[in-house]
Amino acid sequence: MPRYLVNVDGREFDISLEYRADSYEVVLNGRRSDVVSHRLGQTRSLLLIDGRAHEVDVRSDGFDGVRTVFMKGMEIPAEIEDYNLAQLRKTAGISSTPSMEKTLKAPMPGLVLEVKVALGDTVAKNQALLVVEAMKMENVIKAPGAGIIKAVHVSGGTSIEKGDRLLEFE
Repeated sequence: MPRYLVNVDGREFDISLEYRADSYEVVLNGRRSDVVSHRLGQTRSLLLIDGRAHEVDVRSDGFDGVRTVFMKGMEIPAEIEDYNLAQLRKTAGISSTPSMEKTLKAPMPGLVLEVKVALGDTVAKNQALLVVEAMKMENVIKAPGAGIIKAVHVSGGTSIEKGDRLLEFE
C-alpha cells in the first residue's frame, strides 16, 4: 500500500492508498475513507469521498513533489513525498525544501509601480512583494518563500533591468 507524507501550509498529513479496480481506500491520519475517482480531463477529476462529490484539479509545479490543488474555489499548494523517504530526511535533519535565495532579482526589465513591503516586514510564501510594469502589463512579484525583509533596493517609479536587486531577505 503506497504511503505518502503531504505538507499543506506547514501541516503534515500521513496518507496511505489501497488501489482497487474501481475505487481507492484512503487512510488519512488514521481515518479511512472510500474514494471513487472519475476523470474529467487531463488534470481534473470528480472524487466521490464517502459518497460526497468534490471536483478537483491537480497540477504539477515541476519534477519535484510540489502540486497545486484547485478545490472549492481555493488554490492549495501541497508537497507530496514518499513517507519512508520523508522519515529518513527528518531523521537526518534535512529540509524538504531548498533554501531560499537571500536576494530577489528582477525577472524582467520594467518600471516598479508599487512596493508592497517594507524593511523588517515578515512575508509568507507567494505573498505579493512588488508590482512591476513590463510591456504594458502589470506583473506581481511574489515571495519565493517565507522570510523577513532585510533591505528594499527599489521604490515606486524606479526603472529596473533584468537581474537588478529588488529586495533582500534575512
